[in-house]
Parts: sequence; structure tokens; C-alpha cells
Amino acid sequence: MATPFKADGSLDESGVRRLIRYVIDNGADYVVALGTTGEAVTQTLSERLRLLEIVFDEVGGKSPVVVGAGGYDSHAIAEEMNTYARHFPVEAFLSVTPYYNKPTPDGLYAHYAYLAERSPRPIILYNVPVRTGVHLPPAITLKLARDFPQQIIGLKDASLDLIQGMELYAQVPSGFQLISGDDVLAAPAILMGYVGVISVLGNALPATMRRLVQAAHQGEIESVRQLESALLPLMRLCFAEGNPTGIKGLLSELGIIEPWTRLPLLPASEGLRERFRQALSEVRHAVLTES
Repeated sequence: MATPFKADGSLDESGVRRLIRYVIDNGADYVVALGTTGEAVTQTLSERLRLLEIVFDEVGGKSPVVVGAGGYDSHAIAEEMNTYARHFPVEAFLSVTPYYNKPTPDGLYAHYAYLAERSPRPIILYNVPVRTGVHLPPAITLKLARDFPQQIIGLKDASLDLIQGMELYAQVPSGFQLISGDDVLAAPAILMGYVGVISVLGNALPATMRRLVQAAHQGEIESVRQLESALLPLMRLCFAEGNPTGIKGLLSELGIIEPWTRLPLLPASEGLRERFRQALSEVRHAVLTES
């Protein structure tokens, strides 16, 4: 989920509650808070704790909550995980690969092994090299999955490499979940064996994204084609000016939250919002069924 802010940059607490109700009521299987789309790196620890307080209060046990906890300081991340788990019933942590310092494959293994040995909740690995500058090799993912089967339970894969995904699917231990981290590739990934998608567009169109996931799981290829064709323009527009600039602009067009981001990101331009309005009009005629 995106993190709603007010124009002055403060947390929009009522917006957080509206967004949570919206995604849960429209079929999201679980909520991910403080991920990269949630602008977690721009928030202080006290702000993140306040956000989670609102999230867990509004969810009220109706949905599992996965919490983002990643960065380039292994010791600090482990402490953060324990802090969150002491305060809230976290289902699992989503932990992105260390960015900027770009560790070696052995360093990546050591990083996640350190977290696995200290985290009070299971961990979902997150590989998004286009944003972090570091790639989590399949061999390291497999070694972590095999060495820590209770602690490391899945991978959010935003590598854009479905061939690699096929290789992983054939080798990961039973119960290890491969989750698409890219909306555009979600349906093809699910057809290959992935369990679903941690979605950006799902903030705005959760019911429609759920339909896409279900159609892929059920092998309804024509439905997948129709939904992908209808949603592709919106999926691309969400990243036209960066993430979460795009999705917040779209959510604003839907009247769910305001478009404000924190620097260095800027709110969606009027040109992008007009493109969203046009794309939404086309999607509404085709597949949109949000409540």
C-alpha cells in the first residue's frame, strides 16, 4: 500500500484508513505496509510506528499484514524487525536487498542469514535490481530457502526475468512462495507457478487485479488477455513519473487519497493525471467493478 500524506508532508491518518478499507473490501488477500511503494525510507521510526498503529487498528484482524523492513544496514534491520514485532502482530517481513553498498552474492547470503537468525517473524525476500542496483542470484535464493525453511518463506520477484523464475520454481522447496513484484508480468508468472502478485496497481484497482490473478490461476487465457490488454496502459502510467508518484495520482483521481509524496518525489503532473483520466475511462468501459 501507498502511504497517504497531507500537503504539508504529514501522515494523512484518515487517508490511511480509507485506503486500507478500500483494498480489503475489494479483495486483497493481505496488506503490505512500509514497502518501497509506501515510501518507508522517507519516514522516521516514530512515523513508521504510528503508521503501523493505524494500519493494524483499521485492519482489525480481517487481513494479514506484511511489513517492509529492508535497507543496507543488517544490524539496524534486525533491530527494526524486532521493534515492529514487539508492538504489532506482524505476519511476515518483506525485506528488499541491500541497496547502494551492493554486496556480493556471499554478502547477500550473509545478510539474509543474519536476519533469518534474528527475526521473530518469517521473511519474504525482495529482489528488485532495477531500483537497488544489486541482483539476488537464484543460487543464493535457493540456498537461503533450503537453509532457513521456517524463517525465509518466499521471494517477491521484480527481476523482470521469467526464465530465472522458471528455474527457481523447479527447484525451490515445497511451501516456498514465488510472488510476482511486477504487475505487467504477474499473470504470465502465475501461469508458470507463482502464487500471486504484490501489486502497485492493486492499491487503486484491487478487485480488478484480483480478477486477473484468479483468471491466471484458473488458466482462463482469454480472460487474462482481455484484462492485461485493458490494464496495461494504467500499469505503465503508474511508473511514468516514478513510484509511488503515479499510483498516488491515480488514487487521487479515484478520490481515495490525496496525491502528495515526500521529496525527492513530486506529485503527479497534471499531464499524467489527464492520461490517468483517459485510461480510467477506457478501463471502466471494459472491466472496472470496484465497489
